[in-house]
Amino acid sequence: MIEEFSYTEYRRILERFQPKMKDFQDIDCSTSEFCILRHDVEFSIERALKMAKIDNEYGIRSSFFVQVLNTAYNPLSVFNNKLLKQIESLGHYIGLHFYVSNIEEGDVITLQQELIRQTEILQACVDKKIDRFSYHRPPKWTLKLDTSKFSELINAYSYPYFEFIENGLPSKVKYIADSNHRWNYDHPLNIKNYRCFQLLIHPDEWSISGGDAVQNFSDIINEARERFIHNIDSEYKTFAEIRKFL
Repeated sequence: MIEEFSYTEYRRILERFQPKMKDFQDIDCSTSEFCILRHDVEFSIERALKMAKIDNEYGIRSSFFVQVLNTAYNPLSVFNNKLLKQIESLGHYIGLHFYVSNIEEGDVITLQQELIRQTEILQACVDKKIDRFSYHRPPKWTLKLDTSKFSELINAYSYPYFEFIENGLPSKVKYIADSNHRWNYDHPLNIKNYRCFQLLIHPDEWSISGGDAVQNFSDIINEARERFIHNIDSEYKTFAEIRKFL
């Protein structure tokens, strides 16, 4: 029995979809068969790098979408910047995980400005042009918006990569996501009636042993705690005296 959200299970998913794998830029409306593999990084760039190495084992170039307005990690830190460079060195693409929760519904001008601002921050971080983005927790009005009218960036939530359907099922592109440590749109190994897929995998949800959401996020918190303690240790000379009380 393979534990859910383990790297063993993830490898089985890759083996299923590997023959269809394509990048966003290789797809147009005439493409009859594809699978886009996308990673939205919510809590841990360290875990993103682990998944990037697995993708590389299978010869897959995937997209890692990174936030710049995030309290869980700082992509501009020396530590995380090195990790992002390692992800790039494996042949993967870095994109913006576009935070839009602070934008009022229908405010297209602010959305456009924020897209430019957040993209420029990420470009300064990775020292490379960013050509793609995915929304972070997108409200419906953003999914209906044609961003090609004001941006050259590839929008992961636009056709032909994605179909926004308020009611019913998509006609061509099946969207699969592991959000909140569960498969809300069916498990990828169970889907049979589509030829085109966008597969969203959050690296934060996966680990060597897998397991339920409680265990997974407890582990993430402990990993972040260790990084934070290490940072204090290196900056604060008297920290060693109080560390035993933590």
